[in-house]
Amino acid sequence: MQKLLFLCAILFSVHGTAQEYTIKLEPSNGKFKEVEYDMWIPENLKTIKGIIFHQHGCGEGAEKSGANSFHDLQWRALAKRWNFALMGSSYVCKSDCHDWIEPENGSYETFTRGISKIAQQSDHAELAQVPWVIWGHSGGGHWAYQMVLQHPNKILCAILKSPAWCDTSSLGLQVPTLCVLGIQESYDVFSGFVWARAIESMKYRIDKGAPVCIAPDPTAGHESAKSRLLAIAFIDKILNLRISDSTTVINKKNQCFIDLNNFKLTNELKENTFKSGGNWFPDRLFAAKWSEFVQTGVVTDQTSPTTPPTELKVIARKRNNCISWRATADVESGIKGFKVYRNDKLINGDSIQSLWNLRINYHDNPIVLTDIFEYTDRHAKSKRSYKYQISMVNTAGLESEKSEAILIKSE
Repeated sequence: MQKLLFLCAILFSVHGTAQEYTIKLEPSNGKFKEVEYDMWIPENLKTIKGIIFHQHGCGEGAEKSGANSFHDLQWRALAKRWNFALMGSSYVCKSDCHDWIEPENGSYETFTRGISKIAQQSDHAELAQVPWVIWGHSGGGHWAYQMVLQHPNKILCAILKSPAWCDTSSLGLQVPTLCVLGIQESYDVFSGFVWARAIESMKYRIDKGAPVCIAPDPTAGHESAKSRLLAIAFIDKILNLRISDSTTVINKKNQCFIDLNNFKLTNELKENTFKSGGNWFPDRLFAAKWSEFVQTGVVTDQTSPTTPPTELKVIARKRNNCISWRATADVESGIKGFKVYRNDKLINGDSIQSLWNLRINYHDNPIVLTDIFEYTDRHAKSKRSYKYQISMVNTAGLESEKSEAILIKSE
């Protein structure tokens, strides 16, 4: 009998407020102990178009960290852009991750059941039917790959970060796939098998004509590093191609290809391109981002954040003015920090990055969970009027416009 251990739906029904849900389930077959699914739904979203699912890897650290994935502001910004929900998981094993990394061991059943439970509890019944974007790291990459093989018609695209135990298969060839590997994995004892098997499996799929892109990160090993910069760009491109119809088969004749041996682009799909190690790209713009990533491990963001901070509040406490605000991350490069302006003058120029801990960990999850940011102006003088504004700085160092001003008179 399926057993529902715990169901906690934190639903903010006020118009304009995001919704968050946490569901804990036991598998029907008892392979693992339990799993927690967490989902974030953007504010003002009437109809959800799909789910971005962020699947952690093996080990207790990865499992615990997985519960933080749906808090990630950059991934939330991507979900919001496409009217998607963002979902993460946290597994508790009986022995090890082999309890859940095979979808047929119960993780697919709890995954779909968890989505259905949230659909029932929320005002979004469509959740049970929408397509998925699946990201997975390590053992989670294996799970994501198996999902592509077993349920390709539900998956718009897949991102495999260092997928473990990745075997050759001709199933699910229609699913656009990005496979990111760390160069260090090619010679590291711990993850050498990951590199060898992933390269073999992905090149096999390329030879079969699948839209697959392999991206070696020159700065990384098995860790996620900054792979999200390329992964999010890939998802953005694929959703632009497939969101109107999830059954759309990629027309590879209109895309770009590259020879992994000499990095030369070609517009046409040629048999010898695949035989020589061809790589597939949604378009030339993404190909350029890939080219930068495989040389530097990053993707440079050349556009400023489009959304300034919102919901500014100031509380005057003697000579300290405590400022708080919310922010939507830059989709392309996230948040580096904020600039605080008092009466049009920058007052925190030497601490743009150090004040806010927005780092991500080994598993591509946020280390500190927050969506409300604060700064205390300790140099305000009593009985004076002040105007405060905040701007956001992305990781490329580019600044958004300033927020709407808020006025306050110090005590």
